[in-house]
Formats: sequence, C-alpha cells, structure tokens
Amino acid sequence: MKWTIHELMKHAKTDNQINTVVDLSQFIDGTDIISISDVKVQGEYEVFDQEEFVFYLEIECELILPCAITLKEVHYPMHIETEEVFTTFKDDDSHYIEGITIDLLPIIWSNILLEMPMRVISEGAYDEVTYENDEFEEEVTNVFADLKNYDK
Repeated sequence: MKWTIHELMKHAKTDNQINTVVDLSQFIDGTDIISISDVKVQGEYEVFDQEEFVFYLEIECELILPCAITLKEVHYPMHIETEEVFTTFKDDDSHYIEGITIDLLPIIWSNILLEMPMRVISEGAYDEVTYENDEFEEEVTNVFADLKNYDK
C-alpha cells in the first residue's frame, strides 16, 4: 500500500481504485488485540493540483479482543469509512508527504486503533461473575480519620 506520488498522478484519471487485502497482524504486539483478520481496504483517490492526494477508504476487519470481565475472546467486527488527505505542503488538517512516497499501512493501522473500543464485554459475562468478597468481611477503619481533627 505504498506508492510514489508520480505513480498516483499517472493513474489518477484511469485507475484510481483501491481494492486490496492486507495482513496487519505484525502490528498487534503491545496492544490489547489478541488477533486481527486480514484487513480489506477498498476505495479510491483523487489528485488536486499535483500537491494534494485525497483517499476515500473503507476498512473492514475483525478483531479478537479480551472481555473486560472474564477475559474470554470476543469477536469485534469493524467497518471504518475515512477520508485521508496527503499534501506536499505542511498543513494541520493533512498528512505531510515526506519524500516522494505515500504509505497507507500506518494510516490504516492508526484508524483501526482509534476505532477500537476501550473495552468489550462477552455475552453472559455478568452471569459468570460473583461480586461477593469473603476476604474482607471485617470492617475497615479509615486510617486518615484522625487527620481531620488535626490543627495546623
């Protein structure tokens, strides 16, 4: 998913479609993601004034995430629609093109991470957990209770 800006300009009018499947499983280390399916990327792009490249992308995949309560595996399908803008000039609303290539893989991965939920709950997770705690049955005293009467 890496092109030179010259390739993109050459194909902008005739072959500007994107339809590919990528494997991003090498990126999941250090995340809460247990596994990720192959990522289907579809869309198209436009070139404006040979300085601005706009990609209209649909990203589809399935994540396997741990349940926040039981740690069971939860299948989480994702469908993301995004518009990504790359420019040859620095702009706060776009990605700056350093050199002559545009690589969409980091952009696709960052969109997946941004849309990934903070926590997922498996079906029936609340039924499997008891909230009783026999370990702390005795009354706990507040160790800071004496400080509220303390005068400076």
